[in-house]
Amino acid sequence: MNNKIFYPPMSDFLSPRSVAIIGASADETKLGGMLLKNMIFAGFDGELYPVNPKGGTIQGFKVYTSFEEIGKAVDLAVIAVPAKFVIPEIEKVGKSGTKYASILTAGFKESGPEGEALENELVATAKKYGLRIFGPNSFGVLNPKAKVNTTFSYYMPRVGNVSMMSQSGAFASSIIDWAIGQKLGIAKFVTYGNKCDVSESDMIPYFNNDEDTKVIGMYIEGITDGAALLNALESIDKLKPLVAFKSGRTEAGSMAASSHTGSLAGADSVYDVIFNKLNIHRAKDADEFFDAISVLSTCSPMKKNGIAIITNAGGLGVMSADAAHDAKYVEAAKLTEETNKLLRETVPTLAGLTNPIDVRGDAKAEYFKAAIEAVLTDESVGGIVVMGSPLDFADLEAIAEMLVEMRDDIPVPTTVCFAGGSKCERAVDILREGRIPAFPTPDRAVRALDILRGFTVRGEVKKTPLRVPRIADGRETFQKILEVANKEGRKTLTEVEGKKIFKAYGIPTPGEASVISAEEAAKKSSEIGYPVVMKILSPDIAHKTDVGGVVVGVKNDDEAKKAYEKIMASCKNAVPNARLDGVSIQQMVSGEEVILSMIRDEQFGPIISFGLGGIFVEILREISQAHATMTEEQMKEMIQSTKAYTLLSGARGTEPADIEAVEDVIRRIALISLENPEIHELEINPVMVDKKGKGCRAVDALCTLL
Repeated sequence: MNNKIFYPPMSDFLSPRSVAIIGASADETKLGGMLLKNMIFAGFDGELYPVNPKGGTIQGFKVYTSFEEIGKAVDLAVIAVPAKFVIPEIEKVGKSGTKYASILTAGFKESGPEGEALENELVATAKKYGLRIFGPNSFGVLNPKAKVNTTFSYYMPRVGNVSMMSQSGAFASSIIDWAIGQKLGIAKFVTYGNKCDVSESDMIPYFNNDEDTKVIGMYIEGITDGAALLNALESIDKLKPLVAFKSGRTEAGSMAASSHTGSLAGADSVYDVIFNKLNIHRAKDADEFFDAISVLSTCSPMKKNGIAIITNAGGLGVMSADAAHDAKYVEAAKLTEETNKLLRETVPTLAGLTNPIDVRGDAKAEYFKAAIEAVLTDESVGGIVVMGSPLDFADLEAIAEMLVEMRDDIPVPTTVCFAGGSKCERAVDILREGRIPAFPTPDRAVRALDILRGFTVRGEVKKTPLRVPRIADGRETFQKILEVANKEGRKTLTEVEGKKIFKAYGIPTPGEASVISAEEAAKKSSEIGYPVVMKILSPDIAHKTDVGGVVVGVKNDDEAKKAYEKIMASCKNAVPNARLDGVSIQQMVSGEEVILSMIRDEQFGPIISFGLGGIFVEILREISQAHATMTEEQMKEMIQSTKAYTLLSGARGTEPADIEAVEDVIRRIALISLENPEIHELEINPVMVDKKGKGCRAVDALCTLL
């Protein structure tokens, strides 16, 4: 017997031909009344079924006293009744064979434990019937092309090529209003509130295959199933430009997100890692989110880094030059002498030949046009930024009209900044109506091109799978250590246990021994060879230096005995209840100190970190991170984006360190994290990196269990 549930295409939900509004009302101040009014105002020409126990008619539509009275399944059931009535309605909808429901009702997980229990019951009920749910606590869906508006926002943006997702209904309303004001068209708009079922993992693949969608935007407060998102996006061969605005960056913001939609946001820095891995642009604020959507929806891909800046005001040119200098992916193009000659010949008002190109405040629209045509002949130019100040003798409207007329003849992405307020409004309207992205400040006009170029650059990076070594007995070694720790009720492994795992996975460690007396300390130190480092062995002490548990540079037997006694006394005094298993003695090794660590994120799994080690970890707090399933290229980017890389590369003429050995350890740490899901955290601080060709060694080992 085949019990597999069949789900109709998502288009049945986003472009429905039959919609039931459960909780419809003649009172337009109530949610059910708003929904019916908005569907009518949108011009919906499919089958519309208002449902209300009172029956009757509303605005010429028959009102059904119950969902059963409709007598058939519908493409979409919109539910706007009090929370306590939602599950009975879901039962009725599910029994009819309807496969999609949008629940706008609040009072579920976001409201506390009772609401969470109710939401769990809702999910179980819907699953019983193979019913997919958007929400609860959602804002509804919107599709201008299909004339569908099941949100409580009355106005409908024009048809366009941007598909949006929002976890917040209020911000969804802001996005819709912004799109209308910016004259930006929307393909489809989805909100999912608490995301009890349908989420980004479902919608991104759908939008990526949607012929009406060019750009995907999403506002999120937290991901509830990171593994599902990774699986969904990594299965996509070519992801369309995707912009994410993830709030809850701070502790206060994260707490607010939790109370808002019940989201557990997770460590915010991990989102940077995941978005970078998937080539998703993360906007740091609402302005950047809207700017990115604007430029990506109106411009073609940017194929070169160089931008030509054309301005009628020197100050705006300076600001844009600064922005180009600070940008990651674009720079002010170095124009050729041939281009400069053409500019001199065709732009009478030219005030300077450097880039930015100052055509002076009294420049006519035709001079801007001549400057654009000149820079387009230059091979270094991949984009253009046009700047305009609203001087009394500047005709910005004429310049805007010229740009709209030229739009199809400009083969490179072009952004505009008319820097001002009321005197610029009409010109900006002309640009937006003509689908030319316009921004209020020079830095935002430049940043928009930087975002555009970034998608192309990151998309062109090779994706070589991480060359993880094959280890025969690593997992078996860890399981034996895990069994001992579990028997003893420990969540922290000893340094000796941690290094056993490292050795099993081929990570080099210094010569070492464990001792339980001062005499034995002297004997083993002499055998290893002075100088040595001595460290406390205790599953209860993670940061040994902080409690006097480390002595370095021990040079002879007498010092070894004294160091042993000192370490044991200091640790007993600092942490009286700690279990002290003795002292670890290690060969002292030289080299540059870096840190390598792994922490298992609740949503996305193991995250690898790299940076300057030793005391610099706490002082500089400068690390770079990557997901454990990184590519070779992402691993190199993680290393090369840090100050540690500058040091390892041979700063100020010093001999380079063995970066290849560091890369090998990273691969092995990634393998440990993927093969052993019981490990919560793994840290080597420091890894001592010797000169090039001489390897590196894991000097310390911190390992905690889930």
